[in-house]
Amino acid sequence: MKTDWGRVSMEGSITDTACAIDPGSLEQTIDMAILPIGQLAQNGMGNEHPFEIRLLDCRLADADPAKSNSQHFAVSFDGAADGSHFAVYGEAEGIAMQIIDDKGNLSTPGIQSPDINIIPADMKLNYALRLVGNGKMLRAGTYHSSVRFKLDYY
Repeated sequence: MKTDWGRVSMEGSITDTACAIDPGSLEQTIDMAILPIGQLAQNGMGNEHPFEIRLLDCRLADADPAKSNSQHFAVSFDGAADGSHFAVYGEAEGIAMQIIDDKGNLSTPGIQSPDINIIPADMKLNYALRLVGNGKMLRAGTYHSSVRFKLDYY
């Protein structure tokens, strides 16, 4: 009886499912309330209005940010720019919008944020919006803006 030898080669990868963004975080409308034009003229900015991006079903590689295999998140906000801020439209003039993370970092339209270590128990990213002067003459009136966000994690 003759014996032949063969070879079986295989390759593949093991992946993990992607984080999901909580449906309540996908389409948010933030009420910026009424801001007296005098406050904006005096302080150069309005009050912060918090919002969050909550994540679901994330399996973090390692929740310890001191370890090199810890999972990091980076967020990009994209919208019409007014200098390094986000543009607003409407009757109001002389204003732009800032987005600030919970560490005080300002977001620039289209620029990815510094890496963020997320707290596994919360699974949320905290931000705030505020109006700022853009150096032009202030004019009272209504305004609106729309900003998209993109979440990268690795």
